[in-house]
Amino acid sequence: MNSKIKREIKILPPELQNQIAAGEVVERPASVLKELVENSLDAGADRIEVNIEAGGQGLISVQDNGHGLGSRETELALTRHATSKIVSARDLSLIDSFGFRGEALPSIASVSRVHFSSCPGPEPEGTKLEVEFGRILEKRPISLKKGSKIEVRDLFVNTPARLKFLKTRNTEFKKCQEVVQRFALAHLKVEFSFVSGGRRVLSFPRKQSLLERLGLIWPEKIQQGLLDVCFEQPQGFRIQGVVGSPDSAQARGGRILFFVNNRPVQDKLLLSGLRQAYKGKLLSREYPQAVLFLDIPAAEVDVNVHPAKSEVRFRDEQAVFSLIRNGVLQALQDKEGKQYSRGPESSQAFFASRTGFSSPKYQFRSFSDLSGATLREETEAGPAFSDPGRLKESGSNLQESRFQKDEGQWSAAGLDSVSGYDYLGQIYLSYLLLRDKSRGLLILDQHAAHERVLFEQYKGTGESSPRQNLALPIEKRLHRSEQAALEKSAPLLRRLGFSFERPGKERILIRTVPTSLDLKQAKSFLDSVLTEQLETLDQIWCLMACRQAVKAGEQLAREEALQLISAWQACRDKEHCPHGRPALVGLEYGQLEKMFKR
Repeated sequence: MNSKIKREIKILPPELQNQIAAGEVVERPASVLKELVENSLDAGADRIEVNIEAGGQGLISVQDNGHGLGSRETELALTRHATSKIVSARDLSLIDSFGFRGEALPSIASVSRVHFSSCPGPEPEGTKLEVEFGRILEKRPISLKKGSKIEVRDLFVNTPARLKFLKTRNTEFKKCQEVVQRFALAHLKVEFSFVSGGRRVLSFPRKQSLLERLGLIWPEKIQQGLLDVCFEQPQGFRIQGVVGSPDSAQARGGRILFFVNNRPVQDKLLLSGLRQAYKGKLLSREYPQAVLFLDIPAAEVDVNVHPAKSEVRFRDEQAVFSLIRNGVLQALQDKEGKQYSRGPESSQAFFASRTGFSSPKYQFRSFSDLSGATLREETEAGPAFSDPGRLKESGSNLQESRFQKDEGQWSAAGLDSVSGYDYLGQIYLSYLLLRDKSRGLLILDQHAAHERVLFEQYKGTGESSPRQNLALPIEKRLHRSEQAALEKSAPLLRRLGFSFERPGKERILIRTVPTSLDLKQAKSFLDSVLTEQLETLDQIWCLMACRQAVKAGEQLAREEALQLISAWQACRDKEHCPHGRPALVGLEYGQLEKMFKR
């Protein structure tokens, strides 16, 4: 057996100390960029220019017009635990700056080659330091306007173990882009520019509104459904921002952004409060859009939980949870209060508006006098059953029906329960009550059932749908985020029956669409695929089904409910919705007896 060698405790050399500190602060190019931009904001800059190459591994450059540093301070900035942002232990509980540890710059410099230039102004004479893996190689005066510029090159070249954990250049580029976007949303009075590989990717002029900046990041379709959030609690806690309508929910949570005192953070408590506000309005696998800014007294927040300051701790978690939940809930309720009830449209038009398909198999008849019937009667009686006199007579008999126990099963006078379900009605505007001779009382989730129907209809179009030529091509402008999504989705869209040309990066010309979709549906379908950035057919079908299905809280006329039940009965895997949630639950007679302790 190998015995462990007892070693003497020693203080690590400065170079190794810096590399260990770097492991806490510097995870990837995006984390370096975050630290540098925070320094610029703390310096009071209102113009920040970011330039990267090779996803940030080759170069990360940040130049600002903030308060520059003098010759002595420039060198101190690269010394561990040197900072201007805290003086005493009391300051640790009242931090109002982004950075304060004094570890970022020396840690970054220990795993890269750094050129750091700064000028306090007003004279254009500053100082430049050249540092290689933690060692200062040269310090000299330089002509520079007021502000600072730092260039970080060859990140992790001297730590191959760290280098091999970086993702592809494109992935690292996207992470850096997300950093700039988040800061731009939180600091509307600051001008930001982002260049990658010599190409200007983002440009945010000064004093844009939040929606104007979101317009450069998110597709227009998402912006149209955003709701304003503005709410304040007595403790001085305040929340502002925007959230998405439940109708525009997505399959991923990538468009949920939280800021605490303008600091971008990731926190399960905040996410939990947001989801609680949407409870009953979203499925478990759906996510809303949200850009929310929490203003909380500095003494109530601990930002020193994580070296990168991406996590925070709250003194009163319940108050913060309530702030998120109540603020977002108020915005959603305001929206619902402005909506008006559905007008006297026909049942066929109402249901067809949610299917996306027109199938003769599921056409409606008018049953305005019908108060009760078996599903078998509704689906099999045909045109002869539309006689008004017969409907009235049938409805009268059903109203007088009495449910009786029959050898442990259900029966009812005036109802034909030989086969199929008996529809009893809708409860809570969300569930359909059914009766089955063998299974007892059943409860059908109308949204889950309709999702299953639509999912199978969409899926039934096949992977290689017939296509129809358009007399005139449809021109669609592409948002920046949609351009990347189209690159991934193009092969899938072509298999589905779309064909298109790309005259330029910012637009496409659609030549053909699937025959199963009309022109309006085809546009909506394409928008959803590009907005959600979906990658598989089943993801597409699930999204489209969920978007168009009848929602919980919607009242269904009796004939609409019967038609839905009929379509759902014909589905495979009908016991669950496409997301896996149960569509049907049952209560047998014995369970009811037990509930009432009989």
